[in-house]
Amino acid sequence: MGDTWIVNLEHLVDEDGTIAAPKGPARNLAEHIVEIVAMASRPELIPLPVYQVRCRRRPGRKACTGIIETDFDPEDERIVWWCPVCDDNGYISNWQGSMWDLRNADEVH
Repeated sequence: MGDTWIVNLEHLVDEDGTIAAPKGPARNLAEHIVEIVAMASRPELIPLPVYQVRCRRRPGRKACTGIIETDFDPEDERIVWWCPVCDDNGYISNWQGSMWDLRNADEVH
């Protein structure tokens, strides 16, 4: 059974919108969360490989092989994410307008 992460993106960034955590585990977790935001906010129905996010969980000390899947909560636009392999999952709020909100990004070349 996976963990459930409830994340307010505003708690991970500083005043200029960049990740606030220094190097280490907190930074790695924050980078994982913003990667999920970037992937979820891309307009494609199937994310390009560059935007796919691998699961970071390590059940039994072995890296999970799952690729994170996402959707939006229709009531409040939170990003809902989950790993189909290990059931790690979560919600990300207040992601709109962040530098990882790619809904209006130009096509990547």
